[in-house]
Amino acid sequence: MKTTIKLLVVLLLSTNAYAQQQWQGTWNSTFGELRIVAQDQNNIYGDYADTGVLYGYIQRINGEEYFAGTFENYRMNRKGIFKFKIKDARYNNAFNGEWTWSSPTNWSAWNANKSSKRKPSLRSFYDVKGGIYEKGTNRLITGSVTVEVFQDGIRRFYSNTTNGRYTRQLPKGTWELRVSLPDYKPFKSTLVVTSTTTNNYLTANIFLEKKTKAQTIRKTKKLKKDEISKTNHKQ
Repeated sequence: MKTTIKLLVVLLLSTNAYAQQQWQGTWNSTFGELRIVAQDQNNIYGDYADTGVLYGYIQRINGEEYFAGTFENYRMNRKGIFKFKIKDARYNNAFNGEWTWSSPTNWSAWNANKSSKRKPSLRSFYDVKGGIYEKGTNRLITGSVTVEVFQDGIRRFYSNTTNGRYTRQLPKGTWELRVSLPDYKPFKSTLVVTSTTTNNYLTANIFLEKKTKAQTIRKTKKLKKDEISKTNHKQ
């Protein structure tokens, strides 16, 4: 069991390193300088020129691997979608890409060559920092907690806490922070990030409300009932 866990950790770390090696850095692109940060294969984002931002993750489309997601053009106040593919995985120094506002057939080129492999400083993202606390006691919850960031009902970003605290880079906009832990009620809160954010960062502490004993019992009973239903269905 321990060996399996170690192998999974090694695989995860190597996958994250691969994503960083491929995409992180500064690129000379069709639409100006493109700066990309790759935390892992599900957390890739950046900004381009002084025009807008983009964010997405590694996807497989028709059997091929792409960095795909959403871009925002601030000058035009519009959103579109993009998909980028590394030209040659041996070098990771250029990609061919496409973008469109919404049409699944009307795509235009967005290509780039990498000018630096260093992690870039983003101009249109702002740091969001905070702690995870228990409501009422204000006790810092130091266990592993995932803070998810949604927009339009879609998870766009996430961060894992370290010693009860998290840091997340977000572009301007209205976002929804979500946290779900077994012993606490589901948490949702709206966060507005603007270009006038003081010192380029926001503090967004999260306070989780402990479930009552009755709620915990009901939840446990429901989980057991679901498991029994699944078992019967398999039989």
